Amino acid sequence: MISKKTFICPYCFEQHQLSEAQFRCSNNRCLDVDDIEMTKYENGNLNLPKKGKRTFTAPLTKPSRVPRSADCSDCGKTTYKVVCPSCHNVLPESTLLGRDMIISVVGSRDTGKSHFVGVIIKELIDRISVKFGGAMMGFDDSMERYEQGFGRKLYHDLQKLDLTKSSEQDVNNGAYRPLIFTLNLKRKKLFGESIESFTFVFFDTAGEDLNDEDTMNTVNKYICKSAGIIFLLDPMQIPEVTSQLEDSVVSRASSVDWRQATRSDDIMARVSKLIRNDKGMKSTAKIDIPVAAVFSKFDAIASLVPAGCTVLETSPHCSKKNFDLSDWHNVHSEIEGLLRGWGANSFMAQLDVNYKNYSYFAVSALGLNNNPSQDRKIERPRPHRIEDPLLWILKENKVIKALRQ
Repeated sequence: MISKKTFICPYCFEQHQLSEAQFRCSNNRCLDVDDIEMTKYENGNLNLPKKGKRTFTAPLTKPSRVPRSADCSDCGKTTYKVVCPSCHNVLPESTLLGRDMIISVVGSRDTGKSHFVGVIIKELIDRISVKFGGAMMGFDDSMERYEQGFGRKLYHDLQKLDLTKSSEQDVNNGAYRPLIFTLNLKRKKLFGESIESFTFVFFDTAGEDLNDEDTMNTVNKYICKSAGIIFLLDPMQIPEVTSQLEDSVVSRASSVDWRQATRSDDIMARVSKLIRNDKGMKSTAKIDIPVAAVFSKFDAIASLVPAGCTVLETSPHCSKKNFDLSDWHNVHSEIEGLLRGWGANSFMAQLDVNYKNYSYFAVSALGLNNNPSQDRKIERPRPHRIEDPLLWILKENKVIKALRQ
């Protein structure tokens, strides 16, 4: 267990002192009151505020620990619901006791963000967390919403996902209400074991929401609180790549013409400006959030990668239960070389001048030889190296250990 004095709400991303955490009465007989904070969070009409049980603060029994329960001053009943004072959403215990791991997945329209989020969550629950001696579970209704938005279509209907709607079209597009999971990892101690908990927050943000700085300031402020950023690059939006592929491969892998897509280097510049403004940084100061620059849809371009490259091999990190630095270095160098050869110098320059720590990766969420058919049908996802960028971010945050050879 770590000692902390503050927490970041995984819903509204406001940072608070532990002493500011509130409780919500859970007694059905207690009177409902106007919940202004929840109404504001849900972009509701303050003239028609949402109703809810009253919230209140309780004195801390210890400086670094919110009490497990408190008694409502109105009805006297004990409640265990801890809520954020800014938005009144119920907080997971790992937010109060563990570490915050907000993972921002960004990129222009149709770079594969939905498929990445949909598959990495499934892999984290079923395989990755287990391999590293832990377990991951959804908080509140996150698992249900994951199944509705991702799991059912990908793993049961075997269908390619639709493009995510902009927040202007759908306020519940994922940036508004994130998917929240708790990861518990076993830690060896001198005598026995302990459990360390992490709050993982995932989003599926529409590419259009990254095209306008005003919109970014409203719906994407989670980026500024990130433990790491996964920036997806669509190889189908690189002319030097598509010119070497058959038209049928390109059309099945991407529904957006590269000439109409927002340039990745433009989005990188906007994201960097957003973070600097939030942190009060000079325009020349490098940002210390680790950034994984990821070639998505690797299945569509695997034929263009020279034989013998490490990136064509299966990821070794989970089987070794450590982050393999030798494998990572090879993949980073290979993808960096491909990007240079394909003329992505502007994006690479944006990455280099804006961030202290970054690395290159290539993944396929659906798996090699699983490019969607013309009728959008896919086989069950069998991802290729999808864990690599996330595990690198966890390694940079000292959540998992690195293996040196």
